[in-house]
Amino acid sequence: MNKSTRFFILLLFLVSFVSPNMAQSDSTRIGLNSSVVVQVDYNPVLEGVSEKINVAPAINDNIADDLPRFSYSITPRRISSMTSSKGPKAGKVTGLYSTIYNNYMRFGLGHDFAGFLDFKPMADLYYMSTRKEEYAYGVRFFHNTDISSFGKRDETTPSPNYFGRNLYSLTQLSAFGKYILNKKHLFSAELAFEREKSHYYGFSDSTCFAVLGMRRNDIDLADWAMAYKNLGLNLAAKSLNTDVNKPGYALSLDMADFWYMSHFSQRSLDFDANVHYGFPVFEKYKGIVYFHTNWQGYKQSSSQPGVEVGGRHVLTVNPYVDFLFNGFKVHAGFALGFNGYDSTEATSHNFFPDIIVSKQLMGEAVSLTAGFQGRYIVNDWNAIRNMNIYTVMGPKTMATVDNNLYAHFRMSFSKWLILNVNIDNHFMKNAIFFRLDNAATLHNKYTPYYKDVNELCLGAELSFINEGRITISLGAEYSPNYGSDETLVPILYNPDFSAHLGSVINYKNKLFFTLRTEFISACDAQFEYSPSGVVTITDRLPARLGAAVGAEYIYSSAVSFFARMDNINTTRFYHWANYPESRFNFMVGLTYTFPTNKKK
Repeated sequence: MNKSTRFFILLLFLVSFVSPNMAQSDSTRIGLNSSVVVQVDYNPVLEGVSEKINVAPAINDNIADDLPRFSYSITPRRISSMTSSKGPKAGKVTGLYSTIYNNYMRFGLGHDFAGFLDFKPMADLYYMSTRKEEYAYGVRFFHNTDISSFGKRDETTPSPNYFGRNLYSLTQLSAFGKYILNKKHLFSAELAFEREKSHYYGFSDSTCFAVLGMRRNDIDLADWAMAYKNLGLNLAAKSLNTDVNKPGYALSLDMADFWYMSHFSQRSLDFDANVHYGFPVFEKYKGIVYFHTNWQGYKQSSSQPGVEVGGRHVLTVNPYVDFLFNGFKVHAGFALGFNGYDSTEATSHNFFPDIIVSKQLMGEAVSLTAGFQGRYIVNDWNAIRNMNIYTVMGPKTMATVDNNLYAHFRMSFSKWLILNVNIDNHFMKNAIFFRLDNAATLHNKYTPYYKDVNELCLGAELSFINEGRITISLGAEYSPNYGSDETLVPILYNPDFSAHLGSVINYKNKLFFTLRTEFISACDAQFEYSPSGVVTITDRLPARLGAAVGAEYIYSSAVSFFARMDNINTTRFYHWANYPESRFNFMVGLTYTFPTNKKK
């Protein structure tokens, strides 16, 4: 360890030592309330990321808060837009209708009409006791199985368009609770388990015959199975005041045991802490000074030869202050970061900006926000498999350093019409991307790789909301990469442009109709080197346009029925090369809501 590294560790230790009451500022982890937003299952999932383990279901007491929001991702995600062989995830289309339930049972059954046995059962059960204001507790169970067939088998000739059948399943089980002590301190805990199973089905009948000398239906699908499991425990505590001249705190501890099949495991720890103190500003405004620190570490092990394992520690120390001054909301601070392996590999030290300034004009009709913020993105294997489930555990992972310089504009033309415009410029070191693993002879497994790249994100969304009766959102995003050396390894699976149109119609609070369309531009998928070493793109994923419709009928205060049709234009999607998605999905189901008897 060199002298600068020892000095940096000592500096972080001294800064951490002066603030023993450390905690996390992310309030979504800390504290539950009496209602849960059921994220409507008939809406197609655009972001395709399953619910975070260690985080309770989306909590919200007010449906008015669920306005359309512009969002994007700077890292690749496991996309299941419109329809997916991996089944509907626990998620929702941004800005569309969600119904508030306290305790419920939700069941659905789907089919893709591609194979007789392609059934898709779904169950979602949620219970939370809120009879006491001082404490609450609950459990949630979610399961979805998705059996899908891809293409038609030619009885005489191996077909390049037949990929056989895949069975995907997702099971989530969590128990959580909170306790409020003297109306001043909140304590919460959650124990969660997740199991996700699928297959590396991304090889056609012709590829299977050419490599193995066998037809696709003659192989045992279990030989290509994958299974991920994650057991997580979250413990959190926070104070419930930000009064002037009074200290406050929030802290969170996440522990997780993640394993892949029987030969790879990863144990991780995430400690997040924040202490704050309120103070007056010119006797007119209130300011709050914060000291925030976060430490994430993990240790990997594998019984399979050739798999790189080890451990890594990522630490950030982030003092900042929030205050109002002459109508400006100011967030000012910085962060010091340390990123290092437990092996002899090099460590890195980083300085991150943490500046946000916002101003509202014309009452609250116009909102302007500008900022420059940096962070680490810890790409452990649990996070990576949520980006691309077909990635094999293998190379040592790296953390992404992301500094984002941005300006956001929000214009409310009326209470019905809202425009959001975002300009973000990300300066990234070790940004993660994916490519097919050359060691996989069937071309059905992926491996991550990392590049230093800048990404400009230009996005806009126009939303029309007519008092809950009609909601329409139209948005687009253009996000080109620049400043990257494309002569060695190009950027793959990173479309530059996407657009969406969504609509919800509420008829007398009894019938809800939804429409969602999305367009994703073409992107590079595979490459090879010429004899002279020049990179040549050999495969591109075509542009994708999909549409989904859905309806829900509220029969009574306890019972509702829903139906959805995903990918109604029956287009074959490829979000990852060699992995086709279902052309069409249909699901029907019902929700039963238990009455809530609150003690007055």
